Amino acid sequence: MEELIRTLIEPLVEHKEDIYIKCLDVDADGYLVYNVLVNKDDIGRIIGKRGNIAQAIRTICYAAATKNKQMVKINFDSYE
Repeated sequence: MEELIRTLIEPLVEHKEDIYIKCLDVDADGYLVYNVLVNKDDIGRIIGKRGNIAQAIRTICYAAATKNKQMVKINFDSYE
């Protein structure tokens, strides 16, 4: 899943070396939680207007996870 997320995000950002994807443990609802951190200059490109790009990334990842009988949540954030 991390590879899929990276494949979807890399073309959108300018600072490819600053992409950090971390899979946290399963939460109380049974979801695998992924935190995606990008450079503060790139967070707007990942989220998009009204969150459309972020939602599209989540939808693709949800579909891939469902195929593997998993449930995922993806959180996007930036760092300095």
